[in-house]
Amino acid sequence: MMSGKGIPETEEQNRIRFQVELEFVQCLANPNYIHFLAQRGYFKEQTFINYLRYLQYWREPEYARFLKYPMCLHFLELLQHEAFRRECVSAQVSAYNK
Repeated sequence: MMSGKGIPETEEQNRIRFQVELEFVQCLANPNYIHFLAQRGYFKEQTFINYLRYLQYWREPEYARFLKYPMCLHFLELLQHEAFRRECVSAQVSAYNK
């Protein structure tokens, strides 16, 4: 992998990035966390939306096998849609989890 500056990442940097992205994707299994992100405006930022699109690689079996909470992939897919991202601001979106 290359860093954002076009410099090859070290093995250690790859491992850390993998762990950070794995943890973040799994957090998406929690509707309260999605609501938290929506309330703080993350879903209005194009950079963050692009990041969510980038994270789609977790759907591939070679990566999905590391997930403890596969429901996160469902939410990751829903977050690809602007209408869903808009609705996440509503407290009712996370209410079903209670």
